[in-house]
Amino acid sequence: MRENSQTPERPDEIERWPRARLESWHLERLAEVVAHARANVPFYSARWLQAGFGEGQIESLRDFERIPIVSKQDLIKARESWANSADGPVGFSTRGTSGEPLVLWLDAAEEEIYIRPTMRGFRWAGFRPAMTALLMSPVWHRLAACEAHAVVRLGGNCAFFWGSLGADNMDSFVRTLFSVRPEFVTTTAPFLLAMVRRGAQGGLDLAEAFRSVESVVAVGLPLTPRMREFLAERLGVGDVFERAGTQEGAALDDCRLHAMPHVHEDVCYLEVVDANGAPVAPGRRGRLVVTKLAPAGSVFVRYDTGDIAAFAVDPCKCGCGFRRLKIYGRPESSVMVGERMITAYDVRIGVERDSALLGRNVLLIRDRSAASGVLTVAIEGERSDGAEGVEERLCAELGVERVKILWLGGLRINWGFRQVIDGREIGISNG
Repeated sequence: MRENSQTPERPDEIERWPRARLESWHLERLAEVVAHARANVPFYSARWLQAGFGEGQIESLRDFERIPIVSKQDLIKARESWANSADGPVGFSTRGTSGEPLVLWLDAAEEEIYIRPTMRGFRWAGFRPAMTALLMSPVWHRLAACEAHAVVRLGGNCAFFWGSLGADNMDSFVRTLFSVRPEFVTTTAPFLLAMVRRGAQGGLDLAEAFRSVESVVAVGLPLTPRMREFLAERLGVGDVFERAGTQEGAALDDCRLHAMPHVHEDVCYLEVVDANGAPVAPGRRGRLVVTKLAPAGSVFVRYDTGDIAAFAVDPCKCGCGFRRLKIYGRPESSVMVGERMITAYDVRIGVERDSALLGRNVLLIRDRSAASGVLTVAIEGERSDGAEGVEERLCAELGVERVKILWLGGLRINWGFRQVIDGREIGISNG
C-alpha cells in the first residue's frame, strides 16, 4: 500500500481523524484495492467488465458502490480465477456452518497489517506491558493468528491453550489458568458460558481459576449488555470485551464503553446494504459487505458475508472516530417469522430482562409455524417466577404475532455457535 499525504504517521493517529479526512483516505485506499484487483484477479476484471464497470475509476464512494457485490458462492464457482490470485503460505477456511467453506490465504504482508488493529483492540481491553495473556489457538480464526504478535509487541508474554474449546476440555483449560496465571485471556463466548454453567453446578471454582485475570476478550457470539455483565460477575474478572470479525477481513473491537464494537477502519471498509444492495441508514439492519483494504493475500471487494449488522447512529463518546457496528448474527442464527427476520440476539435481549433467565441457553426453533407468524423459542430449565410475561414481552419487542416458549426442564443444550436448531434435534416435531 503506497504512502500518501494522508497516511497517519503513528498507527493510532488515524483513530482521531475527522470523519471527512478518514473518508478521503478511504477513497484513496479503495481506488488502490480496485486497481490491484483489476490487474491481478481475473475473476474481478471479467465480472466488472460484464457489469459495465470496465475501466471505471473510483473518484467517489458512489463510484465504488457501482461495483457488483459478490457472494461466497460466486467465489467458489470462480475457482482458480479468484483463488489462484492469492499469494500466501497460510490457509484459513471460512465458516462451514454457512454452506460450503471457502479457503482463503494470508501472507506475511497482510498479517503485519492486521497486527496493528489487534494491538489497538487489546489496548482498549486494558492490556499493559509485562502482562501475561492466555490466548486461544491461532488456527481458530485469521484474527487469532495475529494475537501473539500483538501481545509481544505490546511488551507482554503469551501462552496458548492449544485444543478444542469444548466441554470436555474445561478441566484442562482451568489447569492452564492455574499454571499460567494470566491477567488477560482471549477465548470464545460459548466456552465461557459453558464454564459458568459448570461452575454453577459445582464442577469448577471459577473465582479461584480466574483470580489473576483482569480482562477477557470473547469472540464467536454477539454479547448482549446483560450477558457481558453476567460473564464478568460470574467469572470474577474486571471486564469482558467483545471482539468480532470475519475471515474475509472485517475486524472490530469493543472500547471501554462497550457501546457497540468499533470497526478497525484502517484495514477494512464495511457497508450495510439492503436486499437490493443499496446502503441502509445507520441504526437500520442489513447485510454486511466487506472490502479488505490490504491488497495482499486473498482479495475481497464488496463481499457479501450474509451477516446481519447495523452501524451505530452517533459517534462513540470514547473519542475514537472509527464507526461502530454490531454483527447480530448469521443467516443460520436467525429465522423468518412472517415477514420479519429475528435473530437469536434479539430474543436473548428480551429474555434476559428477567434476571432469573440470565445464563440459560436460548435457542430459536426453525419450524413450519414461523411462516404463519409464530416464533418458537427453547429455553433451558423451568419457567421462573418472574418469567410470566416473557411471551408477551417478546411479542411486543420483536413485532411478531405470537411467541411459543418451550421450557426444557432438565435438558441441557451445549453452548455453541449455532443458535437456531430444527426442533427434531431435541425431540420436538416440526409442526
